[in-house]
Parts: sequence; C-alpha cells; structure tokens
Amino acid sequence: MLTRRQLGLAAGASALTPLGGMLSSPALAQGARGTIVMAQQAQPPTLDAQVTTAQAARNINLHVYETLFARDEASNPVPDLAEGVDVSGDGLTYRFSLREARFHNGKAMTSADVKASLERYGRVGGSAFIMQPVEAIDTPDARTVVVRLKSPSPGFIAGISSPRAPCAIMTQEEAGKEANRPEMIGTGPFRFVEYRPDSHVKLTRFADYKANMAYQGMDGFAGRKVANVEDLMIRFVPEGGARTAGLQAGEIQILEAIAVPAAQRLRDDRSLVMHEMMPWAFQTLMMNHVMPPMDNPVFRRAMQAALDLEEIMAISTDGLYRMTHGWQHPGTTYFAGDVGKPLYNMNNKDRARALLREANYRNEEIILLGDSSFKNHNDTIVTASEQLRSVGINVRVVITDWPTAFSQRTQRTGWHMWALMLGIEPYEGPYGVVGFFSGHAPVQHARDEVIEDCQRRLTTSLAEADRKKAVSDFQARMYEQAIAIKCGDVGIVQATRAQVRDYKPYRIPRMWGVSLA
Repeated sequence: MLTRRQLGLAAGASALTPLGGMLSSPALAQGARGTIVMAQQAQPPTLDAQVTTAQAARNINLHVYETLFARDEASNPVPDLAEGVDVSGDGLTYRFSLREARFHNGKAMTSADVKASLERYGRVGGSAFIMQPVEAIDTPDARTVVVRLKSPSPGFIAGISSPRAPCAIMTQEEAGKEANRPEMIGTGPFRFVEYRPDSHVKLTRFADYKANMAYQGMDGFAGRKVANVEDLMIRFVPEGGARTAGLQAGEIQILEAIAVPAAQRLRDDRSLVMHEMMPWAFQTLMMNHVMPPMDNPVFRRAMQAALDLEEIMAISTDGLYRMTHGWQHPGTTYFAGDVGKPLYNMNNKDRARALLREANYRNEEIILLGDSSFKNHNDTIVTASEQLRSVGINVRVVITDWPTAFSQRTQRTGWHMWALMLGIEPYEGPYGVVGFFSGHAPVQHARDEVIEDCQRRLTTSLAEADRKKAVSDFQARMYEQAIAIKCGDVGIVQATRAQVRDYKPYRIPRMWGVSLA
C-alpha cells in the first residue's frame, strides 16, 4: 500500500505548517456575532450542490457542504471530511478514513452517508465522469470507506476534491433523492435557513460544527473553518454599479467582484479594502475546427500570428492581467515551462499575411462570437476583430447574451472563434483543461488524436513523470496546431468594508475565519 505520507495528501506536517498556501488564522472567537452581507452578480440555478457547476451556487454551497478531499490555498487536493487516504500499489483501491463530523440535522456522519453521496454523484453530478472508473464502494465500518476502481485513475482524488460541481457529502436519506430535490443538509460551518429567488440566500452559523483540528487555520476550501459571525446573507445584485453603491453605503460588507475601474477609483477610500486575486482565469479564443477555413491548421496559425495578445489583455481586463503562455498556471505541478512560448503573442502581421497566402485564403467570412454579459468576452472579440481585419481577414462580429453565445458554441456551424474566460478548469489542474479539448465533445468540435493520446496518458498513468510529459505534449500540440489561443491570465478584485477582519481572497468569498470589528 502507498501511505498517505508518500502520497503527500494527508493533513500531516505539510498541512499543519503555515507555509506556502497555508494561512494562519486568528484565535477562535469567544462567540459569533453580527451579520455579513455578501453581494454577487447572479442567483444560483439550483442549490443542489452536486448538480450545478455555477459559480453563483458554489459561493453558497461550499459554506454548507464539505467533501472528502478539498483544495488548499494552492489548489492542491488535501483531506477535508477524510482524515486521509491509502491507495494500493496498483492504483485500484482507495481506503478513506473519516474524521468526526455532524450534519445540520444533528446526525453524526458515517461511511454510509459518504457511500450514498458518492453513488449519487455518479448519477447526477455536474462532473459525474469522475465516478466512471468506480466499480464498487464498501463500508467495512462506520469510519472507513473503500472505493474500488475498474482501472487506474490518477485523477480520482483531484476529481472528488474539485469545487467545480462539488462532490458534496450529504445524509444517506438526502442522497437517495433525484437531482434538485434534496434538502440542504451538510456538515459545513454554516447551515441553510432560506432562499428567496431574485433576492437572497440566508445561512446561519452551525453551533455544533466539528472543525478539522488537523489544521492550524484556513487553507483553501479545507483547513480549520471557524464561523465568527452569526448570520450570512448572500444577496443577488445583477447591476455592478448597484453592488458598488451598496458597498460604499455599508449595506453590503463583501463583494464577490468589483469592476477594476471602480476598484481603482475607490482605492484611497479608507472605509473599503480591495483584494486583488491573480490569476482568476485564462482569457482564451476558442476555434471551431469544422467550419472552413478554420479546418485548415495553416489558416489557424495565421490568426495565431496576427494577434497582439497584450493589447487584447490590457483592454479586456482594464489592466489587471499577466502575460503567461502556459495552459497550466506557473508554479503548479504540471506547468510545462517554455513549451510553445515562441508561438505565444507573436504579433507578427507579415507572418500572418504569408500564412494566409499559404492557406489559400479567399476572403471567406470569419464569424467572431462574443457576449455582452462579460466585459472580458466582449472586449476580447472586438479588439481581436480589429487586429484580424488589419491583416486582411474578412471578419463579422456577433455579440449576444451569455446563454445564447454559450449555446451557439455547442453547434458545429455559425461561429469560427469564441471568447471564453476559462477559470475553474486551470485552477483544478490539468484534467479539466486537457479534457476541454478531448473526448466525445471537444470544444473545437474535431478530435485531435495527439491530444486524445495526451488525455489517455494523463488519466491512466500512475507515474507523475508520465503525466507531466502528457501535459507538456498537450501544450506543444496546442501551439503547433493552433488548436485554440490563450491570450493571458485574468485577475479580479474582491472588495470588503474595512470592518471585515481576516478576509482572504480566494475562488469564492469565504465567510469562515472572518469577523466584524
């Protein structure tokens, strides 16, 4: 058996030491008090945590529910409801030991709840594919869960620790219900009180919460979670100006995100604190490989050469960006170094025109698809269109609302290039990113056999070196064949009132560990 220490997944020495992503926390509050109001742009499509991949739902659900493994401050998988995991040498058996936890209805969590929750995720989960390798789940005792796989799946722990559509642990009774039907009963530091559509969700501190004492403080979505406020109101405020005005007036204490110009304008306001988060997402331009002339890799390379990516990033982000070529974030395990870098941000108009001639381009219309819901998407498409026209490409810009654009990109016709901020996938690591361009429905609509092989090696090899090589080969192929264009990394600014203490910016605004002065 491989031990937890060998895997580097246990809440042992690395999780107990406030180094790297580990964050220390203030002393435990003597008594929670006050109400924090957090505003976000959208309301959740559902509060079934397992089903939805919406950020608007994660902001709520990850306060109510917990997972066996979660992500630390650097997005690495670490234990949460599990004390750790032992993985057999053949990679087929995962033995989880469970820590003590209690559901919001007073019931103690057991292995039966975990088994039922994992099985439900395989039926209705927003990332249900992570359960496909599972052959059986056994519960030898109340504190042990054994997952047996049909074939090795090195990304299994990464999958069940992902916050994208969290593999939330719920009671056995609620796990028996179909999608969107369970009551919100989790083990998290806050419990659900009410949901009023078009208005808010209210949560309150769970007085009997069992904190994970293996940690010293906050650590991503894991760590020691301490609710220092009594109530949490999450308000849905679609209009950015209204959110900012509410923050300034003191009606709102935390903003999920504030527009960069507003953050710059208010940076000297001593009643407010701006929290920059970099990186938040990749800004990308996806290409439809089945719509001529985009089916010709030479034409795609011409577009790759034509674009001034720094201009696109500067305009679309209002200046909050960084220029990085990698399809994984620098400093993470699978960052592939300089692979593909010479083909990044070439901004070479002469090369672009030469490649257009080589591709025998005949002034065919190229449809650039964007949306008006996200400023980054709109500005990326508009700026790219001007740059492509400058080298002689006949461009038509189509701007719709976000649901329409998202639906259109699933079609094989009607678009050539589509602007997308790719956020949660690169945060999670390589599996979601490589998976975006492989499998039965790749975003580019045409399977690339080299990328398919990279995905196969990434998801089946037990050796980390082999998986790293697969990601490196994937990145090389992305640039050599201009599969898609990464423009750069987008940052965001979260904002709080000054009386909000010990707030740490992250993928969601976390309400545990914070207090009101």
